[in-house]
Amino acid sequence: MMKKHLLFILFFLGFLNDLQAQKLDLIPKPVKIEQKAGVFLIPPSVQIIVDKKAKKSASFISEKFLKNTGVSPSLIIGNKNKKNAITLLVDEKMSVPADGYTLNVSKTGMLIKGKSINGLLNGFQTLLQIFSAKEVKKGTIPFVEIEDYPRFEWRGMMLDVSRQFFDKETVKNYIDWLAAHKMNIFHWHLTDDNGWRIEIKSMPDLALKGGFRGPGEVLLPSYGSGNKRYGGFYTQEEIKEVVEYALQRGVSIMPEIEIPGHSRAVTASYPEIGCVTTQETKSVQGEVKNVWCVGREENYEILDSIIKEFSQMFPFEYIHVAGDEVNRANWEQCPKCKAVMEKEGYTDTFQLQNYFFRRIEKIVEKYGKKSAGWNEILKGGELSPKTEIFAWQGISYGIESVKKGHTTIMIPGQYTYFDMAQSENERGHRWAAITDTKRVYSFEPIPEKDLSLKEQKLIKGVQGALWSEYLDLPARFMEYQSYPRITALSEIAWSKKSDKNWEDFYSRLTNSHLSRLDNMGIAFRDFPPTALYKNGSITVTLPYEGAIVRYDGDGKEPSNNSPIYSVPIQTKEYEKYMFRTFFNDNVSSPAVKVDKLPVAVWNTSKVEVINFSQNISENIDKNGIWYLGFNPTSDGSTSGFIKEVSLFENDKLIKSYTAENTLKSKSRLRFVVDNYKEKNKYRLDFIFENKEAKESSAKVNFDCSPYQEPEVKVTSSMAENPKFPISRLEDYNIESYLRTDVPCANGDWILYTFKNPVTSSKIDVSTGIPHHPRFIISGGHVEYSYNGIDFIKGDAFDYGNASIYPSNAVKAVKIVITETNNEPIMAAQDLRINP
Repeated sequence: MMKKHLLFILFFLGFLNDLQAQKLDLIPKPVKIEQKAGVFLIPPSVQIIVDKKAKKSASFISEKFLKNTGVSPSLIIGNKNKKNAITLLVDEKMSVPADGYTLNVSKTGMLIKGKSINGLLNGFQTLLQIFSAKEVKKGTIPFVEIEDYPRFEWRGMMLDVSRQFFDKETVKNYIDWLAAHKMNIFHWHLTDDNGWRIEIKSMPDLALKGGFRGPGEVLLPSYGSGNKRYGGFYTQEEIKEVVEYALQRGVSIMPEIEIPGHSRAVTASYPEIGCVTTQETKSVQGEVKNVWCVGREENYEILDSIIKEFSQMFPFEYIHVAGDEVNRANWEQCPKCKAVMEKEGYTDTFQLQNYFFRRIEKIVEKYGKKSAGWNEILKGGELSPKTEIFAWQGISYGIESVKKGHTTIMIPGQYTYFDMAQSENERGHRWAAITDTKRVYSFEPIPEKDLSLKEQKLIKGVQGALWSEYLDLPARFMEYQSYPRITALSEIAWSKKSDKNWEDFYSRLTNSHLSRLDNMGIAFRDFPPTALYKNGSITVTLPYEGAIVRYDGDGKEPSNNSPIYSVPIQTKEYEKYMFRTFFNDNVSSPAVKVDKLPVAVWNTSKVEVINFSQNISENIDKNGIWYLGFNPTSDGSTSGFIKEVSLFENDKLIKSYTAENTLKSKSRLRFVVDNYKEKNKYRLDFIFENKEAKESSAKVNFDCSPYQEPEVKVTSSMAENPKFPISRLEDYNIESYLRTDVPCANGDWILYTFKNPVTSSKIDVSTGIPHHPRFIISGGHVEYSYNGIDFIKGDAFDYGNASIYPSNAVKAVKIVITETNNEPIMAAQDLRINP
């Protein structure tokens, strides 16, 4: 009897181990999933039966099956389930929502049933993920029953191909990757100021001229395209090919025509389309002459012909007609636009914008389509109730759209714009937020507190967007910015809200799904490690089990050949170390520096005053310039004020700041420690006051600058923008910078003159906005002088950056410009002066 119990226990434990060994790590997470003991062994001559309704997708299914299993299937078009086969059928009578499916694997074979063709394809994508789960043995499929369907019918992703042009095959790959995550809409941003990317037979110069920029072209170089011909466009045959390719994978393509703004490529190709004005006004991006003339009647005939051709190429029900960031000031200068305003009795240009879009809606509907647009088109008057709104400026704009009765796609830049930087020191925009994968996953598309149940139903779905201003470098940066953030977006769009759990998602992502991304050929962004310095030792925490972290101890970014971290590193020079996760030769994380423990923290939601008096002797370990930073732990924890900040050395005041600063402003206070001794005692005092019962949570960091900050005077030949004055180059604040009011030109210069000569091993000179390769110097070099009179030529600028390596103390550094940067303005930054 005892032996029987023992055998039963061993069997039960084996059963549990079998289930554990078949952890499927599916993304997005299915609605219902039940695993059972056992696996279906895929026969070497397995048959795949594909419903004749999905016949167009049969080749795709067969190819993906072979790639993921190594087994070449026998493909049959039919609608009968066979033993030991893999069967994919469409059953429109299924009791699951649209795009839903069931997947059943047993000893007799496997059956996927889809509510529609797209449902069948969604089930097939789940099957492909099961094949590639880390614990699933190759050639087997675990016994499982899945019932699955999406939370939202619209699960979209936008790619901008105007600023950077991506060829047809790259776009196809992007669609494949979206389909693998059950994303069903590809929003193709085909036109903008910097390139028109689609052939229009009635207006051929839109593509032939507006599709290219560079010397001798109608468009100037921009966004890293350099002084060479750059660009391209898709022929109508190529468009139709990509559309069909996407449909075979369950993805619909929504095209976008940027009107009436963001249209410099249009007016450069056909100048008569723009307004005739005597005064040039600039758009938000600094572009001029980039707006369609609303008062020119011929323009509506032109748009009719363009929209007609779009409708013939794209079978999808919507055409996106944009409407964002229109330079309406242009219309205020235009006689024809002003005449329309007078005729219609309009008092502002938003009404004129509404006039334009109501006419566009009629043209779109004439060709059997519906209009979609960015949330700005809500201004100025009513629109057709059929028009769909894309709320990009924030959640509140989605609420406004819904309350006006429009179906709405939630695409807030603060969560779903993947051109945003993923950490403080990475390339990308910052105007909306620093947006990593975890932040994307935190987004909830339906603001339930602000909408009734009826209104909530108007939120049709969720979408991401990848604008391409900064995708020119480094290589494959488009993939890095897209993934794994799109995996998080896919789960938001598909899975139940009640199933959302970051830790669970991150486990599935890092256990199996990163390998899937790699197998798809995606050069994704891996997760960085954390490195902490304490008591003379650097300890690194891996981002996930099995991650490979490499390091460099000379201040350089680690490479594939750098040593692998295995044990804590003993050092006093922690500032020189950088660490980086390497998934493989093509995939890595950003390099990270070493952190120190915060010198203070708080977390409160009540009205209170907290007096901090912290012994920070262990934190200070050298002479130098130290910065005290007050950093909220989240966007929603910024309530409160900091004041009366003082640093003491052996009870003697070093410096005090009495002004009151908001936590939201992320105050950065400067202290100079020039009498450091190991036995010294250092104390930090400050007061935090939360004046309202709102959440406040922060970490207070105190870090030594790696750079020198000698007193400097900066002068320039260029006129400054009063909001970004030259004096910003004298404050050594990396986030403040100079902006000129005009482009730079041959002969322009910027001169940094030190009060006293500075000894340095290396001085880095950077132009452009910090973290952004925009408004950089494209032609020029740096010079340096030991006496302030005679100058030595240094490096030429490479993508806006140059360095000098002086052998003596430097009195002055000069930026010498030899050609225009072909941008609306030029920007420059503080010098980074190494010891």
